Amino acid sequence: MDTQDSISRLPDELLGHILSSLSTKQGASTSVLSKRWRNVFASIYNLDLYDRESIREARPDWRENSKRFTAFVSNLLNLQRGSSIKKFTLKSHVSVRDGLDPANVQSWICNVLERGVVDLDLFITFLGKIQPVFTLNLMSETLVKLRLGRWFVIKLSQDVSLPMLRKLSLYSVDFDGDSNFVGKLLSRCPVLEEFYFEESEKHGPVQIQWSSPSLKRLRIRFNYVREISFDFPNLAFLKILYELGSKILDVKMDSLVEARLNHRLHYGEIWVTTYRNAGLFHVDMIHLINAISNVRVLHLSSVLHELLYFSRQELPMFDSLVCLSIESERKRGWGILPLLIKNNPNLETLIFKGLKHRLTSRTCGDVCGCINSVFHRSSCLSTSRVKVLEISGYREDSIEDLNTMRHFLAKLPCLELVKICAANIKVPIDIHHLLTLPRASPNCKIQVIHQKTSE
Repeated sequence: MDTQDSISRLPDELLGHILSSLSTKQGASTSVLSKRWRNVFASIYNLDLYDRESIREARPDWRENSKRFTAFVSNLLNLQRGSSIKKFTLKSHVSVRDGLDPANVQSWICNVLERGVVDLDLFITFLGKIQPVFTLNLMSETLVKLRLGRWFVIKLSQDVSLPMLRKLSLYSVDFDGDSNFVGKLLSRCPVLEEFYFEESEKHGPVQIQWSSPSLKRLRIRFNYVREISFDFPNLAFLKILYELGSKILDVKMDSLVEARLNHRLHYGEIWVTTYRNAGLFHVDMIHLINAISNVRVLHLSSVLHELLYFSRQELPMFDSLVCLSIESERKRGWGILPLLIKNNPNLETLIFKGLKHRLTSRTCGDVCGCINSVFHRSSCLSTSRVKVLEISGYREDSIEDLNTMRHFLAKLPCLELVKICAANIKVPIDIHHLLTLPRASPNCKIQVIHQKTSE
């Protein structure tokens, strides 16, 4: 009778595939079973390495834990003897004194790059006063995904060539000796489709000039004032957060489908938006607004749509826009919304992330009915073609929310569906009461969505 277990009957190639789907630590534990399992473990092609022990334990143990982790990784890479690797993930704390030695990390990175890594994910937190500099020889014919973060310095080799790279993420990383490191990287990635960039705490170049003919998705966050120029002819998705005072000089994004815009506003600058004198304040964003006027989906933060109002800049027509999403907060007004809605003749879906906003005749606009005046008897909503209205953060116990809802229902003539998500699931929305409110559209239905919040 054959007493050998069924797993052991599997071929080495399949066992290696199974171990590659486990964490590296779990896979390493199988190497103690027999010489065969050691050989199988040496063939795994996904390595996920995280020196979490150095984080959870007390500071006196950090140095010893780092030594054990260093020995484990070095032995593992030596055991594999140059076999090919698909994914390499390294999460670590680097320091000459208490963390991993930068020289060891440098050698590991070089090792996997030479072995044809496809997906490289380095998330390194630096501990110390002097940041180490890692030199990357980015001449890879195999690399498809690259993620670098955070708070460490990278020096690019003289030649950079990433002909297969499709996804690039740079999270709070500084580059040594090259002020145009992002532009250089983008120019050496001919098939790049996704790019995520978050600026580090250090000041980078004042002028940003990026271009890529292949890029389709872009998410960026600037922490300082910049002069920005983009040339992305095939970009479909844009998410940008940038500093108040930044200048959008030249933007080309003819294929854009969805845009999410936000301004980074410091507390010391919030006072600007409370003054009636718009001459005290200027936001040069018209180039960006014109560049996104062909989008189908647009999301605006509460800060941005109020800045648009105070900037007094003329808005273009958004003839292709079918979905507009607005973030709201009590200290920000809705003054720009009437013009946004009038300039969107084909708008079908209107989304409000919260209904709380500043209630004045200047900053509220005629989108809501929260101010009882002759001015609000007519509304831009009356000529709108909006079919779907979505509201999150609705409060059943708020008179303001109820009045705004009553105004929406009474003014939108083409409305077919209202989706409401409550802010407080402990206070259920009285849908029967909402159904009794006057509606401009006889075909309008109301749907209440209850979302569970994590404790």
